[in-house]
Amino acid sequence: MNLTLRLPEELYKKLKEVAFEEDRSINGEINYMIKKYIEYKEKEKNLDKNNVYQN
Repeated sequence: MNLTLRLPEELYKKLKEVAFEEDRSINGEINYMIKKYIEYKEKEKNLDKNNVYQN
């Protein structure tokens, strides 16, 4: 899938630095960050479900 993404220049520069530090391409870094964010949100959702059942 192809996607055009518009970023503020300062955010792009920071993303480029992080990608370089992690030895990833910018595309690879964006994919990594999105994957980690989705994993985080899924865990958060599961914690919320567990809390509902405990109350």
